[in-house]
Amino acid sequence: MNQTDDRFADVKQLALRASAISMGFVFLSAAWRRLYNVPAKLDIDSAKDVANKLVAAAPGSPIESLVHFVLARPGLAEFATYAMTIGEALAGLGLIFGFLTRLSAIGAALLNIALMLIFGWQGFECLDEWTMAALGFAISVSVMLYGPGLYSLDNVVGIDPLRGVFTKPVAIALTVASVIFTVGFYDYYFGIAHLERRTGVEAYRIVAEPAPQPDAAVLYVNAGASTNGAYVRSITFKLDSGETVTQNAEEIDVLKSYFEPWSRSGVLTDGVLRLRLGSKTEIRLPNGAASATIDLIDNADQDVVFAAPAAE
Repeated sequence: MNQTDDRFADVKQLALRASAISMGFVFLSAAWRRLYNVPAKLDIDSAKDVANKLVAAAPGSPIESLVHFVLARPGLAEFATYAMTIGEALAGLGLIFGFLTRLSAIGAALLNIALMLIFGWQGFECLDEWTMAALGFAISVSVMLYGPGLYSLDNVVGIDPLRGVFTKPVAIALTVASVIFTVGFYDYYFGIAHLERRTGVEAYRIVAEPAPQPDAAVLYVNAGASTNGAYVRSITFKLDSGETVTQNAEEIDVLKSYFEPWSRSGVLTDGVLRLRLGSKTEIRLPNGAASATIDLIDNADQDVVFAAPAAE
């Protein structure tokens, strides 16, 4: 009996290490890709910067306004991407080697929360982003509660910071939080009884937002496929007088594409205007334009209403 108990005690120790190492490798490899394999991911002036992913992720995120706030400030976006990358590297190394294990697990849990908040909805095809964050959070909680275990640097040097924090009530609370985290975010992004994706997989939706100047509007693509773009053939403006003015793609006066160089939107290609998911593109309006119908390729026409008629 004792031998059996000892055997399963070793199994639990090894299982803990396997889980911690796996979670740690996920984060360390993500940081390594940016720091070494593709350094352009941390080049704020490159279209490959991490901010590129944030553009498409924002529309489905519950912290959409915060993501836009960061994207509108390149210096802050650069700091945030570097901070996240360094955090992933430190948490990953800590989990792999079992050093400051519980603290590393807390960092990993916070990173998984951030990933779920920002990218969770983008697992619309196979739930990959959602699944990674949900499982990552559960693994992080398990490591937090169990501690460094036998096969860790913490055990070798005889330290276990925060051990006294993880009492039984805390363990119960974290277990409940892990379940709520998983079920709650699944329901928010996809629905449970009925599948309702937070953003459309194929159908694009465009809304008009006020622009800094009165004779313009900002077209915001707030739903659609994350990998492609909405392609505009023409825009038909309805004026206050009841008349209409139609502008083909090459006639649309694009004043500004927001979140560049990552957005890569508002570009004329093969006679159509490309608007990427998450992009905000400022266009000039005809005098007196109150609303418009946007003709998209392979997508339903989009009717938008401008905040106020353009100034004469």
